Amino acid sequence: MRPGSILSEAWRNLASGTSRAVLLAVVFVATVGLMCLLDVRQEVAVLQGAATFQTAGGSVQVASGSTVSGRRCDALATAGGVKASGAIRQGDPIVVLSMPASPVPVVEVTPGLLAMLPMIAQPYQADPSVTGGVWLSADLASTLGAQPGTILQTDNGPARVAGVYTWPSDGRARDLGYVMITPVTADTDFGQCWALSWPPDQNGLVLTSLNPGGGGQASLNQLNMSLGANYDTAGLLANRLTRPAPMVGGLIGLALGYVAVRTRRLEIASGLHARVPKTYLAWQHLIETLVWAGSASMIIAAALIWAAKLGNPDPYWPIWATAARTITTALTATLIGATTALTLIREKHLFQYTKDR
Repeated sequence: MRPGSILSEAWRNLASGTSRAVLLAVVFVATVGLMCLLDVRQEVAVLQGAATFQTAGGSVQVASGSTVSGRRCDALATAGGVKASGAIRQGDPIVVLSMPASPVPVVEVTPGLLAMLPMIAQPYQADPSVTGGVWLSADLASTLGAQPGTILQTDNGPARVAGVYTWPSDGRARDLGYVMITPVTADTDFGQCWALSWPPDQNGLVLTSLNPGGGGQASLNQLNMSLGANYDTAGLLANRLTRPAPMVGGLIGLALGYVAVRTRRLEIASGLHARVPKTYLAWQHLIETLVWAGSASMIIAAALIWAAKLGNPDPYWPIWATAARTITTALTATLIGATTALTLIREKHLFQYTKDR
């Protein structure tokens, strides 16, 4: 028989509803799609936790107990795995003339720590036109009635506010909680070196910023210990509850494909009795199965783009690709199930199929 005849017969079965394509596609979307959706959202939740861990300062290691070389500390940001680093020290309090009775605490930081600030103090506001200005915590800015671009009159002269940052009370150290940050050069010594590393496997590297023989006992601490000592993103992803999604999707597809063909055993046995080649019937049913299962797979794949983007702090394609493996497995298993069911149908069972109808 010609390929055109196979396609024509498959189309007639799809158009007439004989293949139950719509019903099977709906079941495929509802079952495989739900499994993929749960897997995607669980992965997004893990990445959200990682983002929270970083922005809360959980991945920032603080070296102290000796003098810190500002230049070496800032240079740590060039090391692999270290996203940002910078040094910090207490400065002399400054008096804002509008509030002379309450000197404002001052913290001096290197350019590296100022570059780290948006990563761990969000949200923040900045005036890009201001260079060399000071930064205020949100609490201090509220007290002074200042915002980015405001010029503060101080006992050291005018100081222009370059930005305002938020320092939440979420368990992090309060070093920057109610202070004015003043950028300085990294050429001198400081009291602490902060390094944000991700994944957090370079924590000990920050200790290299300490000056040898600087006095004091060197120590290494987390900026925020409230979220635990570490956040094992890879481990959480590897051990998530929905990790067997491809296997479950394959079992669902196998069952759907088998049932889709098995329920038409009388029709197939009748065709065999009429001397229709089994190869012809196999191609016909595989085409029909591919149409409804393939259409359902494309619907799921499109919906999962949205699911992988929603609330995801990282690029969505890796998560979508993980779910796409489940879809591909389910689609392939559906075709295998349909083929298996067709293989097990025999012409000699036609009478039994008729009785069972």
